Amino acid sequence: MKNKSLNLPWAKINSFTGNHTSPALTTYRPCPICGGLHSRTLLVFDDFQFYSDSAEQPKRTQIREVQCQSCHAVYLNPCYTNTGFDYLFAEAGQSYGSTDGRPQEQIDWMVTRGLLDDDKVFLDAGCYDGRFLSGLPKSIRRIGVDIDAPAITRGQERYGSDGVELIHGAFETFQCPVAPDVISMFHVLEHLANPVEVLCHLRSISHDETRLIVEVPILEYGKNNDINGFLSAQHMTHFSAHSLGKLMARTGWEILERQQMPDYNGHRILVKPGESSDKVMGDVSDRTRVSEYFENWYRNQAEVARKIESWPRASRIVIWGGGMHSEFLYQVTPLFQQDLQCEYIVVDSDPLKQGKSWRGLPILNPDVIQDVDWDDCLLVISSYGGQEAIARAAVNLNVPDSVISRLYDFVKVY
Repeated sequence: MKNKSLNLPWAKINSFTGNHTSPALTTYRPCPICGGLHSRTLLVFDDFQFYSDSAEQPKRTQIREVQCQSCHAVYLNPCYTNTGFDYLFAEAGQSYGSTDGRPQEQIDWMVTRGLLDDDKVFLDAGCYDGRFLSGLPKSIRRIGVDIDAPAITRGQERYGSDGVELIHGAFETFQCPVAPDVISMFHVLEHLANPVEVLCHLRSISHDETRLIVEVPILEYGKNNDINGFLSAQHMTHFSAHSLGKLMARTGWEILERQQMPDYNGHRILVKPGESSDKVMGDVSDRTRVSEYFENWYRNQAEVARKIESWPRASRIVIWGGGMHSEFLYQVTPLFQQDLQCEYIVVDSDPLKQGKSWRGLPILNPDVIQDVDWDDCLLVISSYGGQEAIARAAVNLNVPDSVISRLYDFVKVY
């Protein structure tokens, strides 16, 4: 029988040479918590690529994580500009959306606190396309704001007739038609370049009884086993419980309740309008926590490297996953350096990525792996949260279980 694998467009890593960067992608900023100007460098990736290859648009930039010398907050510096977001995250889709079931847990949590009572005005800051708002009771007024114009347009078409009101605008300056009773920011604040300005603006559009819910991952619980790590390239600020509290105090919000979510790294706070304070004292323990985090992260990298080195050598490898995890796989593991003659294809179910390439490797629909001859080929799952779902999908496409290579013994996701 003719080897059908020969018909697939196998390629070597970094076989595309047109990728480049631009100074317009990033800009330096003061500490997003205290405004300090002095920091120490924690981590640098000099040539980090965001999603697919492009000779026309800049898709690579430096990732530099720092720690403020004054308040010990950890943040990305330089951070992404609006132009940087437009180019670098255009293919992100909902790569950092919540898992199934999480929205209902959030709704139930708010119901028990009376935050979704009839006639409340609810504002979701960072609403994407409004699907979370669409699941809230119709007895409240549901308003959302986001900087993602295409998502807002899709949401208006999908949920507008159901009473969901969506606003396209910057979080620092958007105009809300009415003072909200409740504002939610579930895993949004860590993505923003100017959290002080955003929280001050939310404070300015609120009334005295407004309640704000913020949830972010925090450094204290950042020791997971994902090679992406807690210092995610998607996040602008990497909060600790202390730095989050100081940010709230600086911007005029008083914490009423704190809760660490038991099954993922989510630190949830409920706050009300209060007096602002310019005094931002750091917690020196955050320096120790950073050291402990890196100790764990490098240990995880070593564990993944040992897994990769234990796999049988193959002349061809299918990478399932064309997202940011594959870039971390390239940056921090030996997979692509073991054999520079090895050939690859990438498969991904996201239509935004199909038909493109990443570091020269073509990104195809997963259905093509039915044409792979697995005698001298491995399938590497390049995903953290989706690892087991991908493994099941591969088996359904007749991939032998013996060639399905997992990086993680367990996963724990938002």
